[in-house]
Amino acid sequence: MNKKLFLSMCVAPVAAMAFQVGAWVGGPGQYPQPTQENVQAFQDLQGSHVDLISYFALFDINDWNATEEYANVAKENGSTLVVTWMANGYGAQDLVDGMADSYIRDYAKGVKNYGEEIWLRPLHEANGDWYDWGVGKAGAGNTDANVAEAFRHIVNIFREENVTNVKWVWTTNASNAGKGSTLTGNYPGDEYVDYISIDGYNWGKCQSWSNWQTFSQVFKKSYDALAKIDKPLFIAEISSSELGGNKAEWITDMFEHFATDFSRVFAVMWFSQSKEDNEGDWALNTSQAAVDAWKAGIAKMKAANPDNGTAIKPVGRAANSSFRLQDGKLYMQTSKALRASVVQFDYQGRILWQSAVQHFTPGEHAIDVPDTHARSIYRLNVVR
Repeated sequence: MNKKLFLSMCVAPVAAMAFQVGAWVGGPGQYPQPTQENVQAFQDLQGSHVDLISYFALFDINDWNATEEYANVAKENGSTLVVTWMANGYGAQDLVDGMADSYIRDYAKGVKNYGEEIWLRPLHEANGDWYDWGVGKAGAGNTDANVAEAFRHIVNIFREENVTNVKWVWTTNASNAGKGSTLTGNYPGDEYVDYISIDGYNWGKCQSWSNWQTFSQVFKKSYDALAKIDKPLFIAEISSSELGGNKAEWITDMFEHFATDFSRVFAVMWFSQSKEDNEGDWALNTSQAAVDAWKAGIAKMKAANPDNGTAIKPVGRAANSSFRLQDGKLYMQTSKALRASVVQFDYQGRILWQSAVQHFTPGEHAIDVPDTHARSIYRLNVVR
């Protein structure tokens, strides 16, 4: 039996997601790509599978045919391709006015014909001043309102083409830059978003203007803001410099936060590429200590979602309960009476099965759950 177990206890909570590990895998050369060789090299480095593979596609330059090569790499690796879809050359109002519609529609048709699920995150980091669609970019005419409308416009084109194999990701930068930028003001609305994500980096002292920041200093404000949105949340880009502090300790601290006050994070994607000339050396393997800390963190998060029926401590109103998955049954031990239902999800958060609401008296209960021959995630919905 190959099942993941994850439980969260609350009323109508965000769907629990099995913890996933991803990366921009870097590679040799000035313009590396997530080739099969580069993906395997990163997997060898971390000693485990990459669940999510990052790829950057530029409007008008990278059509679906260019993207499909890397979608196939992800598919053959048993991973999901996460496309950062960059509208370089377009302001938000340009997109709203349809100036990129032909390219977007052709891309949508390609994705539809491909059939496999991919994640698309257009207009990422719009709360910054460095992209053409950024609200903070001086003189660009971008606002929270037209950036949100541009995102909806892109999604609507896919809907017109009846594309159903896309998960839409809305991304904010960990901090604002430029006049008018806000952490969540350009959010396009729940009906247009499947997942939300944050990009953030500890620049250390690799730049004249930068200083060492802890994981919490980089991400706390943005996490608190996005955690109010009722969507699964992950970190789509993250890395740390070695300059100005201890990178290995920074990574260890990051995973500690994932297990405690950043528990909404269901995935982390390391940006592993050296950019010594114009940014920082973001590669994971800048030191063996950093690699070892990353490996240990992954092992810790995977151990919190075991396949072997080990009990998991839940939170919230059912905090005095414990659970284990064994021999096709979900065993619940509770010290108080609960009225609840059990929901089973697949690896991407889709509901596979849900039990009727029932009363659980104090003691242990064995609940029959379907075996879908796929990794499953379980949530107990406690009814008040």
